[in-house]
Amino acid sequence: MKSWGKIVPKVVTLVLLLVLGAGGAGAGEWATVRRVADGDTIELTDGRLVRYLGIDAPEIDHAGGTAQPFGFEARTRNREWVGSGRVRLETDLERFDAYGRTLAYVFLPDGSLVNEKLLAEGFAFCLARAPNLKHAERLLGAQRAAMEARRGIWGDWREKPGRFVGNRNSLRFHRPDCPEAKRIRPANRVTFRTRWEAHWAGYSPSRECQPDFAIPADPTPWPLPPPR
Repeated sequence: MKSWGKIVPKVVTLVLLLVLGAGGAGAGEWATVRRVADGDTIELTDGRLVRYLGIDAPEIDHAGGTAQPFGFEARTRNREWVGSGRVRLETDLERFDAYGRTLAYVFLPDGSLVNEKLLAEGFAFCLARAPNLKHAERLLGAQRAAMEARRGIWGDWREKPGRFVGNRNSLRFHRPDCPEAKRIRPANRVTFRTRWEAHWAGYSPSRECQPDFAIPADPTPWPLPPPR
């Protein structure tokens, strides 16, 4: 019968190898960018599409040549940073989205996080989505800094006080008349007076009713400072 003195060191070694192996995978891989599709998506030279984790840049209609406000600016800034250069991809708990794109935090050679830089300059919204929340607090902090400084999207933010409905599970917010809003269970429902308040709390706009791009007629600047 083997003694515990011989078995324990082997078990400890195996555990360390597993931990270090997981850490190495989380540390990411280096890849080369072929092209920048928009503010939050790039294509690599190996053909993979990479969707930035934790953010949502304004959409671009590639077929129609139009974009949501700051959509083209977000793509331009993203292109300036990553261009056709080398980037380091760091994954979270989910590696792919429903479209087969690689989900990643994208780092530049100098160690800066592109996802965070886009938020800090006001070219994207936070998009916190479980279980990929590794850098959620860091990214929300960058967005709040941009909001306070009125950068990019937040520079000429206009709206009328109203009511928006958030979902505590999905961290999305909706107009009250949005079909998605009506499906939120009471326990998961949270109400915001303005879109600004919802963004400050880390909620992102619904893709179905797009509350950020349905601003009421005759909009006026929201006079209150960011809620704390």
